[in-house]
Amino acid sequence: MTLRSSFISNSDVATRRLTSRVFYTALWVCAWLAVIDVTINLVFAYPRDPKNTTPGGLRLYFDYGRSVEGKLIRETRGDAKETAPITLAGWYDPLVVGEPAADPGKEIVTIYGMSHAMRLGQALDRTSNRFVARTIGAPGATPNWSYGAYLRDRGGNKSKAVVLAFLSANLAAITTMSSMTWGIDLPNPYTSDRFLVKDGELTVVHPPYTSFDGYVAALADPNKWTAAKSVFAQYDTMYNDFLISRSMFDQSALFRLIRRAYGQRYFREKRKEALDQSGFAPDSEQVKVAQAIVHDFAVNARRAGIVPVIFIANNFGYSDFLFQALEPTLKTDKIPYLNSADVVLPDDPRGYLSDSHFTDENDNKLSRELEKIILANERP
Repeated sequence: MTLRSSFISNSDVATRRLTSRVFYTALWVCAWLAVIDVTINLVFAYPRDPKNTTPGGLRLYFDYGRSVEGKLIRETRGDAKETAPITLAGWYDPLVVGEPAADPGKEIVTIYGMSHAMRLGQALDRTSNRFVARTIGAPGATPNWSYGAYLRDRGGNKSKAVVLAFLSANLAAITTMSSMTWGIDLPNPYTSDRFLVKDGELTVVHPPYTSFDGYVAALADPNKWTAAKSVFAQYDTMYNDFLISRSMFDQSALFRLIRRAYGQRYFREKRKEALDQSGFAPDSEQVKVAQAIVHDFAVNARRAGIVPVIFIANNFGYSDFLFQALEPTLKTDKIPYLNSADVVLPDDPRGYLSDSHFTDENDNKLSRELEKIILANERP
């Protein structure tokens, strides 16, 4: 054997040994990852009872990345008494109305929106001797949901004023059809009207189902559910099939962590299309749709002889970007508005609770301002 052939032979042996070591190391890594994955699933198994709303922090953490479809199937039951409470809230059909107690001495103000708006209604009841609140809301309601609710209710045909709420934290989702497409950690399955601006006019696309029963029927029928997802994919700007659709990887705790990390990055990028450090982009579809909704809401309410008010709820850290985005329409159409930034400094944490709501004291201040706005704009 020559020196050259001996060198080649030894090199081949070394290469095979290295390859073998890499292979067995990778095999051991995979085996331990599998053990870790199985252990997490066993120790932090998510409760099967859909009505269990407090599974614990770690169980929630390791389940956040499960597909939305997987979560919906787990939490949904056909019987409203057995299904998860989260599946019952926010449906258009029927609208759940917080009717005020009968008080012949007070006029009704109907408020549409998210929890911030519902708290404004509660504060109005506490502070006003003139008005009483009638409320229609949904968890995390986007303005398109709220306007869809208004169009179905129109103030109950008995309101002195109607208030449509906008929240800076979810304005980017005004072009969605369900909070399940953008609130994937704890998805609410209720749906929303999707408004579009075409040739300067506001048009609407209705969701594939608008009731709990319609949702249950669609989820249980593969053909109906596929058709519904096709509508979401076409019109909902935050729909992402990788995050929505169930797969075999739902069973892997480690894959769920990867999917959640991807989801967080995905939604950050989607929100940047509408909002950056300087404010909401005036040319974005979200801002154009928001301005069109504000305009149409005011026209519709005034036609019915009702005072329209836009409630602008600025989240902590968002400055008054939301007001800046809506201001051109508010000023041009002379639409009454309640801008929280005029009462609560949006960059002062002392004005907010830890869950992002305003403090009770600030809610009371906002309700007093709302009363002044309504009285200043009522028709003689």
